[in-house]
Amino acid sequence: MTTGTMGRSNAEINSQDDAGGEADTGAARGVRRRAHVRLVRKVAVAVAGFALIVAGLAMLVLPGPGVVAILAGLGLLGTEFPTARRISERLNSYIRAAWHRVRDGIRSRRGTEKGKGPTA
Repeated sequence: MTTGTMGRSNAEINSQDDAGGEADTGAARGVRRRAHVRLVRKVAVAVAGFALIVAGLAMLVLPGPGVVAILAGLGLLGTEFPTARRISERLNSYIRAAWHRVRDGIRSRRGTEKGKGPTA
Protein backbone atom coordinates (compact mmCIF):
# COMPACT_ATOMS: atom_id res chain seq x y z
CA MET A 1 0.00 0.00 0.00
CA THR A 2 1.11 3.52 -0.69
CA THR A 3 0.77 6.35 1.76
CA GLY A 4 -2.08 7.84 -0.27
CA THR A 5 -4.21 4.71 0.07
CA MET A 6 -3.42 3.81 3.67
CA GLY A 7 -6.44 3.50 5.89
CA ARG A 8 -8.92 3.20 2.96
CA SER A 9 -10.57 0.03 1.83
CA ASN A 10 -10.18 -1.40 -1.67
CA ALA A 11 -13.84 -0.54 -2.42
CA GLU A 12 -13.22 3.15 -1.63
CA ILE A 13 -10.10 3.21 -3.78
CA ASN A 14 -11.82 1.50 -6.71
CA SER A 15 -14.91 3.73 -6.54
CA GLN A 16 -12.76 6.88 -6.60
CA ASP A 17 -10.69 5.55 -9.51
CA ASP A 18 -13.85 4.70 -11.45
CA ALA A 19 -15.41 8.10 -10.81
CA GLY A 20 -12.23 9.86 -11.92
CA GLY A 21 -11.99 7.71 -15.02
CA GLU A 22 -15.60 8.38 -15.97
CA ALA A 23 -15.19 12.10 -15.42
CA ASP A 24 -12.15 12.16 -17.69
CA THR A 25 -13.95 10.15 -20.37
CA GLY A 26 -17.04 12.36 -20.09
CA ALA A 27 -14.92 15.50 -20.33
CA ALA A 28 -13.10 14.08 -23.35
CA ARG A 29 -16.45 13.29 -25.00
CA GLY A 30 -17.64 16.83 -24.27
CA VAL A 31 -14.51 18.31 -25.82
CA ARG A 32 -14.91 16.12 -28.90
CA ARG A 33 -18.59 17.01 -29.15
CA ARG A 34 -17.80 20.72 -28.92
CA ALA A 35 -15.11 20.31 -31.57
CA HIS A 36 -17.67 18.73 -33.91
CA VAL A 37 -20.15 21.52 -33.23
CA ARG A 38 -17.47 24.12 -33.93
CA LEU A 39 -16.54 22.39 -37.18
CA VAL A 40 -20.17 22.14 -38.30
CA ARG A 41 -20.73 25.80 -37.42
CA LYS A 42 -17.61 26.86 -39.32
CA VAL A 43 -18.69 24.90 -42.42
CA ALA A 44 -22.24 26.31 -42.21
CA VAL A 45 -20.94 29.87 -41.89
CA ALA A 46 -18.57 29.34 -44.80
CA VAL A 47 -21.30 27.95 -47.07
CA ALA A 48 -23.80 30.69 -46.14
CA GLY A 49 -21.18 33.44 -46.48
CA PHE A 50 -20.03 32.28 -49.89
CA ALA A 51 -23.65 31.90 -51.02
CA LEU A 52 -24.32 35.52 -50.03
CA ILE A 53 -21.22 36.70 -51.87
CA VAL A 54 -22.16 34.76 -55.03
CA ALA A 55 -25.73 36.08 -54.84
CA GLY A 56 -24.35 39.60 -54.38
CA LEU A 57 -22.11 39.23 -57.40
CA ALA A 58 -25.11 38.08 -59.43
CA MET A 59 -27.11 41.06 -58.15
CA LEU A 60 -24.48 43.44 -59.48
CA VAL A 61 -25.82 42.71 -62.98
CA LEU A 62 -29.33 41.63 -61.95
CA PRO A 63 -31.80 43.71 -59.97
CA GLY A 64 -31.07 43.68 -56.27
CA PRO A 65 -28.77 45.07 -53.60
CA GLY A 66 -25.54 43.43 -54.76
CA VAL A 67 -23.07 45.46 -52.73
CA VAL A 68 -25.12 44.99 -49.57
CA ALA A 69 -25.27 41.21 -50.10
CA ILE A 70 -21.51 41.03 -50.71
CA LEU A 71 -20.79 43.02 -47.55
CA ALA A 72 -23.24 40.86 -45.59
CA GLY A 73 -21.49 37.71 -46.86
CA LEU A 74 -18.10 39.09 -45.87
CA GLY A 75 -19.47 40.10 -42.48
CA LEU A 76 -20.84 36.61 -41.95
CA LEU A 77 -17.55 35.01 -43.00
CA GLY A 78 -15.76 37.46 -40.70
CA THR A 79 -17.43 35.87 -37.68
CA GLU A 80 -15.35 32.72 -38.20
CA PHE A 81 -12.42 33.71 -40.44
CA PRO A 82 -10.02 36.56 -39.51
CA THR A 83 -8.99 37.18 -43.13
CA ALA A 84 -12.59 37.80 -44.16
CA ARG A 85 -12.97 40.17 -41.19
CA ARG A 86 -9.97 42.21 -42.34
CA ILE A 87 -11.25 42.35 -45.93
CA SER A 88 -14.71 43.37 -44.72
CA GLU A 89 -13.31 46.15 -42.53
CA ARG A 90 -11.15 47.46 -45.37
CA LEU A 91 -14.04 47.42 -47.86
CA ASN A 92 -16.32 49.12 -45.34
CA SER A 93 -13.78 51.90 -44.84
CA TYR A 94 -13.41 52.39 -48.63
CA ILE A 95 -17.18 52.50 -49.10
CA ARG A 96 -17.64 54.96 -46.21
CA ALA A 97 -14.92 57.22 -47.60
CA ALA A 98 -16.53 57.14 -51.07
CA TRP A 99 -19.95 57.84 -49.56
CA HIS A 100 -18.58 60.84 -47.62
CA ARG A 101 -16.97 62.21 -50.81
CA VAL A 102 -20.26 61.88 -52.70
CA ARG A 103 -22.26 63.40 -49.84
CA ASP A 104 -19.83 66.31 -49.43
CA GLY A 105 -19.90 66.94 -53.18
CA ILE A 106 -23.70 67.08 -53.18
CA ARG A 107 -23.72 69.42 -50.18
CA SER A 108 -21.17 71.74 -51.76
CA ARG A 109 -23.17 71.94 -55.02
CA ARG A 110 -26.35 72.72 -53.14
CA GLY A 111 -24.58 75.42 -51.15
CA THR A 112 -23.22 77.18 -54.25
CA GLU A 113 -26.56 76.98 -56.06
CA LYS A 114 -28.36 78.58 -53.12
CA GLY A 115 -25.91 81.47 -53.05
CA LYS A 116 -26.47 82.37 -56.71
CA GLY A 117 -29.89 83.80 -56.18
CA PRO A 118 -32.62 84.07 -58.83
CA THR A 119 -31.52 84.47 -62.42
CA ALA A 120 -33.39 86.82 -64.76
